[in-house]
Amino acid sequence: MNAVLVYREPRPAPSITPSAQALALPLALLDEIECGLIVCDAQGRICHANRAAQRELASAQLLASVDDMLCRVGTGQTELDEALRLAAQRGRRNLLRIDRGGDRLLVSVMPFEAAGHGAAQVLVMLGRRHPCSDLGLEMLATSYGLTLSERRVLAGLVRAVAPRQIAADHGVALSTVRTQISSIRAKLGASNIEGLLLRAAEVPPVASALRMGCGAPRPELRAA
Repeated sequence: MNAVLVYREPRPAPSITPSAQALALPLALLDEIECGLIVCDAQGRICHANRAAQRELASAQLLASVDDMLCRVGTGQTELDEALRLAAQRGRRNLLRIDRGGDRLLVSVMPFEAAGHGAAQVLVMLGRRHPCSDLGLEMLATSYGLTLSERRVLAGLVRAVAPRQIAADHGVALSTVRTQISSIRAKLGASNIEGLLLRAAEVPPVASALRMGCGAPRPELRAA
């Protein structure tokens, strides 16, 4: 039996339209920002959320995405809906305080204008839960030459852990932690613990290198 060779034309690589290329860069930039950013319409339908916002919505602690709609968990949906409406229709900016079960989050709601989108859109910016991300804290510690023990102490202070608890967590004396805090203050040029927290807050909001759902498809920015 003779084999028959069949020649097939190679399929061309999928082309990227100029509009897709123009959109890919800003979306990638948003994912490098630690702060959660959500773009939605006046009714709260989510058009895009960066990775930090996706993590917050997936946790469903204070905010969630229900059928692509931005929702508050528990009570307070009316307040959120009104803030979205005022931002889209009247250009008003609002700061919402969301509290539930001891957890809290500050959320700013602002009018947002995007080229090529006729309908009014809203930018929802989620506050940072800590003064500095884990990656930002590691970068800060490296730039100031902190030791491993000092990095652990600084991480605890940034997470609002008391020095006594930090000592207990690491199995060392409280005096040891206090000595390490003094060393950290000297290296960072801070006169007190509040100054250390301000140093941490000055770090740019860089997102962690470890991201949730890195293999998942990224949601596209949709027209409202």
